[in-house]
Amino acid sequence: MISGNIGKFKISSSEPKRTHIRELFYFVLFANGREVAKVSYFTGREYYPPWIELDYDPWLRREGVEPELFKLLFEILDCNGKLFVTYDKDKDTERLILRGYSPVETPLGISMLNAGFTWFKVWYIPEGGNEGSAKIQGNKSCRYQDSVSQLKELLDDVKTPEVREIILKKLDDFRKPRDNVV
Repeated sequence: MISGNIGKFKISSSEPKRTHIRELFYFVLFANGREVAKVSYFTGREYYPPWIELDYDPWLRREGVEPELFKLLFEILDCNGKLFVTYDKDKDTERLILRGYSPVETPLGISMLNAGFTWFKVWYIPEGGNEGSAKIQGNKSCRYQDSVSQLKELLDDVKTPEVREIILKKLDDFRKPRDNVV
């Protein structure tokens, strides 16, 4: 279902398993044959946008290609698509979330931001054990104006200069093509 190349890694997936929901598939994502994530992929229906959820092992971050993986997924998602990434195996992200940092200030959030996602949320709603793992949601915006607005809102949330600089650069990148329009 998902394939491509990121850095020195070939991304592939196992044979997708159908579910009782015709648009929802389960499969495993691999990089050079090594498991990266268990994936739930909802391809979308009518007014329900597509989403991808990764039960994720962040070992690709140590290889320096995590943003490229999320960029690959960003490009697969249609407008208003959502990416959910668990962080229970990502202790650095978990520690920062528990200390009150914005999800975009975590290593996982920074990679998602660099991939193109502009709206973020942390999901952890205890419901007796059926809610799944804690995760960060990133949304793919359809419109230029929405992306700019969402990035500006992120500036109000972030505490770290490093992430502020990334957001300001992204805002500047959004402005450049618009400045050259005749």
